[in-house]
Amino acid sequence: MPQKMRVSNCHEYNKFLEKRGNIFRYIDKAIENWYENSPKMQGGNYIYSDKVVILVHIIVNLFRIGLRQTVGFIKGYLQQIGRDLAVISYSQASKKT
Repeated sequence: MPQKMRVSNCHEYNKFLEKRGNIFRYIDKAIENWYENSPKMQGGNYIYSDKVVILVHIIVNLFRIGLRQTVGFIKGYLQQIGRDLAVISYSQASKKT
């Protein structure tokens, strides 16, 4: 049976757990790589990176809201922080799962 680890510094451990639950940390990481950087090919090219699509689906599952509401949430957040980025539509997010 594996031994349980004992927390030696409760204050730091609590801070770590609080940071881990911060949803905006994941949004900020997705903003860094918002658009797809792959080389252009003939036919349809992806506009948004996979991180954006994953972020949308994480928010859908976390808050149990629909894709349209999630797109509205992301648009509102980007507006609050002053970023002018195009947001993936709910139909694009549903097709790219």
